[in-house]
Amino acid sequence: MKHRFWASYLLAALAFLPLETVSMTQVLATESVYQLAQSKAAYTQYMQLGYNETKRRNYRKALGYFQQAERLRPGDRYATAAIRNVTSYIQRGSSRNRIAFVPGKPGRVRSAGTRGSCFKKIEESIIPLTPTDEEAQRTTAEHPTFFFYIPQTSATLQALKFVLRDDKSIDPLYKATFKPIGQNGIVSVTVPTDQSSLQIGKEYSWVFSMSCDPLNPDKDSYVEGTIVRSQDENLSLQLQQPNTDLDRAVLFATAGFWEDALRTLAILRRQRPNDPEVEKYWEDLLNSVDIKQVANKPLLPCCTVQK
Repeated sequence: MKHRFWASYLLAALAFLPLETVSMTQVLATESVYQLAQSKAAYTQYMQLGYNETKRRNYRKALGYFQQAERLRPGDRYATAAIRNVTSYIQRGSSRNRIAFVPGKPGRVRSAGTRGSCFKKIEESIIPLTPTDEEAQRTTAEHPTFFFYIPQTSATLQALKFVLRDDKSIDPLYKATFKPIGQNGIVSVTVPTDQSSLQIGKEYSWVFSMSCDPLNPDKDSYVEGTIVRSQDENLSLQLQQPNTDLDRAVLFATAGFWEDALRTLAILRRQRPNDPEVEKYWEDLLNSVDIKQVANKPLLPCCTVQK
């Protein structure tokens, strides 16, 4: 009888065990979701406050908010990029440097390529306006713009060529040949809106070249690099608020989006060529990534696709 009683008791207890287990699991899951939601809300709030203080040029306050966000998400690329760039404002002195950019991988290395036979001086070459060659430049744009400085050539420049490629595809995403301008300066290539958009998170490679001897393409001068499209929701929210174009450039640089910051200032420089404030921002941005030698070079009206 005693054995039968305990067997019945054990069966009854086991019958209730799955329900209790499921109930406890649900409670723990609910608590976990709640904690994650709280953490996400706090992270978003700190990032928004950081960007807002950056726009106001209160860099020390901004740094504190970005550091709080990074504590909630250790290693978060948006928070760490903002910390890097805001720290550079503080170190350089915000009164002297109005905008700056610090790559994730420090140091500037000349893009892999060749000088070819185009230039008057043997030490000269194409200079891409990118912060570093050690990592892909970041953009929010579906159709980004690329900038290159072309020195004075020793021979007649026949053509400029640009190729943007998704390395997983045989066909290039965009390929074009341009008619050059007969002077040294900065040229820009924008991927047309009728071409495929860059996908978020995917890295693309590009090659920019110039031809002086069409019979010897092996002597073309070229540079190459990579770009990746990213999306920072907190930056997007901040950009929806009233901002001047210079504010937008600072926010892009702080968030680590080089292409957007450079493109914004290039547009302003064309629109307001005699504005010393715009010129100062342009020079500071290029100086911060050690390409100050081209800061005073003209933006050329290039490039037009050759038919």
